[in-house]
This record gives sequence, C-alpha cells and structure tokens, in this order.
Amino acid sequence: MPKPRLRDTWLLHKQEAITFATLYVAITAVWSAMGWLLTNPLKGSWIVHTDESIERWFVDRRTPGLNSLSFVGSMLADTMVKIVVTAVVALVMLLVWKRWLEPLVVTMALILEALCFITITTLVGRPRPDVAHLDTSPVGSSYPSGHTAAAAAYSAIVVVLFWHTRRRWIRAIAAAIAMLLPVCVGLARMYRGMHFLTDVVFGALLGGLSVTATVIVLRRAEVRHEAEVLDPGGEGSAPPTELAHS
Repeated sequence: MPKPRLRDTWLLHKQEAITFATLYVAITAVWSAMGWLLTNPLKGSWIVHTDESIERWFVDRRTPGLNSLSFVGSMLADTMVKIVVTAVVALVMLLVWKRWLEPLVVTMALILEALCFITITTLVGRPRPDVAHLDTSPVGSSYPSGHTAAAAAYSAIVVVLFWHTRRRWIRAIAAAIAMLLPVCVGLARMYRGMHFLTDVVFGALLGGLSVTATVIVLRRAEVRHEAEVLDPGGEGSAPPTELAHS
C-alpha cells in the first residue's frame, strides 16, 4: 500500500473529542472531591498535620546551595519550559515518523493534564503552605501540584520511545528519567514552600493518568483508522464474485 499522506493520519475526530471531554470531567470530579476532603473533613486530620510538618522540616534545612538546586528542579516542569519541550519534541516526532500518533500522544497528555489541573486547582482553592515561599506563582491554590503533574506527563515521551526501540539500555535510561523526574520536581516544590506532600502525590497521579488515558484513546483511534483504510466501506471481505475476478 502507498504511504499515507500526513493529513490522512490525523486521529482526533468526534469520538476522540467526546472521550477526552468525558475523561476531563471524570478526572476533574474525582480529584476535586479528594481536594475537598483535604480542605474540609480532613482539615484537622493526621494527613494534613503530616503535610504541615514536612513543610516545616524542609524550611528548617534550607541552604543557599539547596535553594539553587531546588530552583533548577522546579524549572524542569515550569509552564514555559513544559510548553517549549513538548512543542519541540512533538515537532521532531512529526518530522521523523511522518504521522500524527506520536506527536498527539505527547501533546494531548499535557493538554489533558493542564486542563484538569487548572479546573481542579480553581475549584478546590487549597491555600499554599504557611511558610516562606521561594517562588511566586499566578496560581494561588496549592492542590494539586501542576509542576509535578507536568513532570509525570513527560512520561508520554518515554511511551513513544518504547514503541520505537527495543534496546534495553535506552529503555532503562528513559524509564529511570520518567520515574525520577516527578520525584525531583515534587521535592523541589515542597522544599520551596509551594506545595504539600499530598499536592505532589495527587499531581503525579494526575500526570500519570493523563498519559495512560491518552495512550489508550489514541491507540484505539489508530486501530480503528487502520481498519477503515483496509476496509473503507466497512463491509468486511469482498464479495465472492469480486474475489473470483481479482
């Protein structure tokens, strides 16, 4: 078969749009409910007290050197950084593989994560830790950690790499980076007084779930698209008379 044109590999259609919208609503509802629990019924619980104790522990151990390291860790998933990294990686993937699957996996995972994060943090409105903050942010809410969520969403790049290489050392390095990056970013954000531990945990889960859901949706779209290409009429195999003359 001739190689398909780039525009013929586009995978976002009505069904995918509905699925992503449903995922957005469902994830936002669950994460917002957890945020409500943390800021209302569980406000005086051991969970919140532990959050506060951890923040004070980090503040007591601040040093100029760690301040600089934590700044780097925080910037790894800063808003402009994650947008630029995702755009560049998606463009490279598009140029290399000449199809939309890989770029869409990377970009849609981040878009889903970001939309959910913005809505959740607005609805929950959890105050940031009551300690000295080493960063400023246009978002005043602490839950969940958007930086950690974005760092976890970078793992979409690793998923694509796994599709295209079986070299164990490449996979090992990519997997290690994917696991360590959210940890480093999350620790940096807590150290800098911007988030509680629970914010970081739910941020990492949000990013990871966004990647998983995006991969499933787009993989299914790819399978359906390939089936439509092979059988445009959706009628299965050709009639016996046609087979006899082919």
